[in-house]
Amino acid sequence: MALLKKKTKSNQDSGRLPLVVAVDEHEPKAIAFGVSWRAVASRSSTRSDAIRIARSGGATHLVSSLQQFGYGNIPADSAPAGTRVFAAARVAARQHGGDAIYALKIFPDGNEYWFAVVRGGQPSSIDRVILSDNDMDLIDAARKEIESGLEDDITYVVFTNLDDHDLSDKARGLTVPDLLLAASGEEDLLQPLPKKSGEIPKPVIGVVAVAVLVALGNKGWSMYQEKERKRLAMLNATVDEPPEQAWARATQAWADGHRAADPQGLAAVRVSLGSVPLVWSGWELQSATCNAVPPAQPGDAAQSDQRWSCTAVYNRTQLGRLNREMKDSIPDGWTVQYRGLNTFMGSWFVTQAAQPFRYEALRSVESHMIDTVSRLQKLSPAFAQAGDLAFVPVEIMPPRKKDGTAVPPVASVPQLRAASFTLKAPLRSIDALIDAGIEGEWQQIGMQFKQADGEKVDIKTSAVNADIKVVIYARAQ
Repeated sequence: MALLKKKTKSNQDSGRLPLVVAVDEHEPKAIAFGVSWRAVASRSSTRSDAIRIARSGGATHLVSSLQQFGYGNIPADSAPAGTRVFAAARVAARQHGGDAIYALKIFPDGNEYWFAVVRGGQPSSIDRVILSDNDMDLIDAARKEIESGLEDDITYVVFTNLDDHDLSDKARGLTVPDLLLAASGEEDLLQPLPKKSGEIPKPVIGVVAVAVLVALGNKGWSMYQEKERKRLAMLNATVDEPPEQAWARATQAWADGHRAADPQGLAAVRVSLGSVPLVWSGWELQSATCNAVPPAQPGDAAQSDQRWSCTAVYNRTQLGRLNREMKDSIPDGWTVQYRGLNTFMGSWFVTQAAQPFRYEALRSVESHMIDTVSRLQKLSPAFAQAGDLAFVPVEIMPPRKKDGTAVPPVASVPQLRAASFTLKAPLRSIDALIDAGIEGEWQQIGMQFKQADGEKVDIKTSAVNADIKVVIYARAQ
């Protein structure tokens, strides 16, 4: 995974420029955050119009398309000479499309946060860097945008690398190295603005003066200069790493984002959900959900346990106690947020021991289709719904060469298959699922509380129902 080098900070007091640039220390490319985006005014608008607006905003670089253009100020010392700088929002939009919110901490040891919104697969005007000593400013900004989207019937997919957040129970993990790895298209490059016609920059005047002085020298000096230039170029030349090594790094990065399948992987979170009160001082539980938290940084999967982010939503009945009366009864480790007069949400975390993902430990697809399916068939009377176990190929993001092109696959690349499915069952049936020893990477478990109101309750129905999402990984053969 690419290492990042911190190059410059955003100056929010003077507007949205300059940009914050993260540089790949292993490849001559970088990615810029905080680009100013403008929609193309009309079909008659030209690139010269975009250049004029960018210059008026103090920009040094521009990226444009038929629909919009973006610009920003990239200081000369923010990236080494010859580095290709990509617009982060364009790279993100091209990878995921649709309507999405990006809430990332840019540097692990810094205070720069990136907040961007993609609408309809295109960057929006919301693409800015937030300077803060903690995550809350970024979380608040993202939460307000999510609420605003709901008013306009827009449901955002949230991408983040924050550990503790309540932005979405379906938030997806994304890091700055992920964006750098995906950055390759020429259409996403920030290009330097052309010089104004008739303007001779001072550096050009200096170069011309030096050229005149060199021309006055003798031929021997010129030959020495050329020889020295070639020598330095050879010293600075970089060579692509061997394909096997590049793919080994890529497959390890993929493995770092996952954990080993564990038949007992739901045990800790099941105990935690089982202790959530259905009725709490006159407040009734509406739903509770726990989501597996992805590793915050590359390599964390091999060093940390599985962490779950849990939330519970309660609605107030006529007998519900007041907010200040509820304060003293909040469970240890819970954080409570009140929403309106009759709703509050409690948040907490659950940790369970986990092992790193190992390709060599995977069973074959055939084994799962016989053994795992048999176990699910035995449990089917307890399930209200169970999806099909259908395995599909898993794509590992290919590593990139120095020129940005993908490294061709090698024979050592693992051939993976994955089956994702959802189980719906009464909460009490989850214990049978754990005891059955189903091996999978558990991603989510949620429960909903509904009063029976005289309805018949049997093995497949309950006042407390659970939804479980799991992915089973297997070898192709």
